[in-house]
Amino acid sequence: MTIIILYIVHSCQPRHDRSFTMRYPPEHKEETRTRIVNAAAKAFRKHGLDGVGVAQLMKGAKLTHGGFYAHFKSKDALIVDAIDAAFDQMTARLEAIVSEAPADQRRRAVLDAYMTQRHRDHPEAGCAIPALGADVARLDATTRHAFAAGITSLIELIADKGKDKESRAAAITTLAAMVGGMVLARSVRSDALSQEILDAVRNMG
Repeated sequence: MTIIILYIVHSCQPRHDRSFTMRYPPEHKEETRTRIVNAAAKAFRKHGLDGVGVAQLMKGAKLTHGGFYAHFKSKDALIVDAIDAAFDQMTARLEAIVSEAPADQRRRAVLDAYMTQRHRDHPEAGCAIPALGADVARLDATTRHAFAAGITSLIELIADKGKDKESRAAAITTLAAMVGGMVLARSVRSDALSQEILDAVRNMG
């Protein structure tokens, strides 16, 4: 009888077999967070900040909806990181292009790379300013600060980190023309007019 009782007690105890415990390497959480941020950066630029919800974002990252809050307190917190990622991607792309251009051709190289049909037709992979500028202007100070930091990085890239007022003003003018031109090119229904806008800004003096 004693043997039977001991067997029953043992069989009812919870198992702690390590082979059944799912474990992830330490970098797994950071990799998952990066997947979410990159998926959000792409989706926000394509659909707008209000055009996509958390469930859709997680689906785009190939993750479950419930896992979102293990990485972010809210969608607003994700927006800030997604904005940073979008600007980092565009800045890195332009830096690679201008690094191969002569010093006096930086502005020309940026214009040629930015004012393209591909950029016009694929906002999800492009600059965050024409894609999200109108949305961000209505958001909180933290989000606007992140956006302003991204704009500053592009101004400095175009100006080749020029500190004098003339270089910086010229870079701001160039960026404003590119952003405005891209918004116009995406807005019009006529392909011919859209291309005319792209060409005009790309060939500005």
